[in-house]
Amino acid sequence: MFAKSLDRKILVVLSLCVAIVTAVIIYITNSRLSKGILEEFRADSRATMSVVAAGIKETMASGNSQHMEKQLLDIKAENRELDLFICSPDMRIIFSSDERSLRSKLDRQVLNSEIIGDLSSGLLGARMPDRVYDEEREGRKYYMQAHVIVNEPRCFRCHGSEKKVLGAVILRKSVEGKYAAIAELRDRNIVISLLGVLAIIAISHVLVTRLISKPIRALAREIAEFPDKIVDETIIGSAEITRDDEIGDLQKTFHNMAIDLYEKNHALQKSNADLANANRELESFAYSVSHDLRAPLRNIDGFSKILMDDYSDALPEKAKHYLRRVRNGTNRMSMLIDDILAFSKIGRAELNYRKISASAIVQGVLEQFSGEIEKRNVSIIVQALPEINCDQVLMQSLFSNLLSNALKYTRNTEHPEIVVGYDQYRKLIYVKDNGLGFDMQYRDKIFQIFQRLHLPEEYEGTGIGLSIVKRIAERHHGKVWAESEPGRGATFFIDMPTF
Repeated sequence: MFAKSLDRKILVVLSLCVAIVTAVIIYITNSRLSKGILEEFRADSRATMSVVAAGIKETMASGNSQHMEKQLLDIKAENRELDLFICSPDMRIIFSSDERSLRSKLDRQVLNSEIIGDLSSGLLGARMPDRVYDEEREGRKYYMQAHVIVNEPRCFRCHGSEKKVLGAVILRKSVEGKYAAIAELRDRNIVISLLGVLAIIAISHVLVTRLISKPIRALAREIAEFPDKIVDETIIGSAEITRDDEIGDLQKTFHNMAIDLYEKNHALQKSNADLANANRELESFAYSVSHDLRAPLRNIDGFSKILMDDYSDALPEKAKHYLRRVRNGTNRMSMLIDDILAFSKIGRAELNYRKISASAIVQGVLEQFSGEIEKRNVSIIVQALPEINCDQVLMQSLFSNLLSNALKYTRNTEHPEIVVGYDQYRKLIYVKDNGLGFDMQYRDKIFQIFQRLHLPEEYEGTGIGLSIVKRIAERHHGKVWAESEPGRGATFFIDMPTF
């Protein structure tokens, strides 16, 4: 359904584009908000760490741990989403915003193994990477950051000067609320985007239908009706074209094309009528020629025969020779008239297509030449041939001329052989002989009417047989051609879409 409707294609493409753009905007917004949460945590972490570090240094200088505990509790009271841990170099918690975690190991309160590993290295090297870690606890998302507490001179009173690091501060803050807000904003954006997409689809559907689909469908109907208008000789009027865009250009182009085709169709009909009249005149002329020429030919042949029969003893040998040549000429001219009529009838004959076995046609034609085949001991091989959809009478004439041609030009071959076969791969029927053959430079000449490669005294014929073969193939919307070598026979291929 979508593949056949232009407006639906446009709507689908437009909807996909809007959906992709909306998804990209939502993704970028979410990414920026997530990045903002991360940067906000970094800023809060630095500020909190500064306060805690100052308190720790004061505690370390004065030795008053109660001040540090009170400070952590105050921070916790102000931000219940925040947890602070201060651990010793052996990663045991010594101060915490949660009294329950005091004196426990840090890895029991912090589940992220990456921050534990980095902190272990940082306590040894007195340097912690400026990195934010995330953690999932009881279905809630947390961000964490750690800072190393470096030993300073004012802390030497309690801890001595040998230690490089006194411990570390770990800050953990829940960001579940902020991500929930982002998710809510994302869902709201998705709903708004869906409503926007639906609105765009509805508006686009109305616009596409009115501006594109309806004019194109109207033009398609006009195009579909155009052949009937030409057949009915309906006058093509000027279409109402009011648009100046591409649709209007398409309508104008079709209108101009319709008028041009209408005029050309009338010109073609006139040409066909003239051609039909010319063919009728040619047919009448051919009939007149055949009728008018046959009578004098019969007279010439008859009187020549009377002279040969009744006055043979009184005629000198030279006169008899001339009379024999006259009779041969009349017989050849009679054959030529018959072939011309047969050639002209092929172009005018109405084809009667039906399915028939090509083998049956070939066998029927071979019976006509059975006497010559048996007398000359010609080897005939008929392979399996397909059924063909053809005019049986014309196809019999085609094979008759090809087999007659093969028999004629194998006359001087010691062991004549003719093969009628079918090339399965190329879908071609062929007639192959081992006769005289011909030079391939004359491959087109042999199918031209009255064209011969040999003198009539060498091989009989009028030079029309292969022209008839070509005309029959063309009437079946096919073609015929030959391949040969002098002295190595010839192969005639028949290619027709009716096979």
